[in-house]
Amino acid sequence: MIIDAKSIIMTLLIAAVAFYVGLKFVRKFALSIAQENHDAVTAMDQAAESKLKKKQRDADAAAASAYAKVEPLITVPQAMLGGGIGSNNSSRPSSRPTSPPTLSTTGSSTSDAV
Repeated sequence: MIIDAKSIIMTLLIAAVAFYVGLKFVRKFALSIAQENHDAVTAMDQAAESKLKKKQRDADAAAASAYAKVEPLITVPQAMLGGGIGSNNSSRPSSRPTSPPTLSTTGSSTSDAV
């Protein structure tokens, strides 16, 4: 085999073209893997998000159901409140004693309040 400048240049040119084609192939292969990975991660994220939303809906429904069962026990009727906070019902008699209770000297406790 004759080693001269022409054969060295041709060898370098062939090696460069082969390297270029090889790199293009590897790049294309890596891109397809990255796209598949991205699609898989996106699908997993969507599945996790839908599970989370379902859990939140179920929790909200359970909380609403529990509150609906307990609400009658925790609400105070308006009649017991005297018409609500800040209402002025002067026609209604006061439920507070007008004078403090007094103790009799006989030992029994009586109240002068109505």
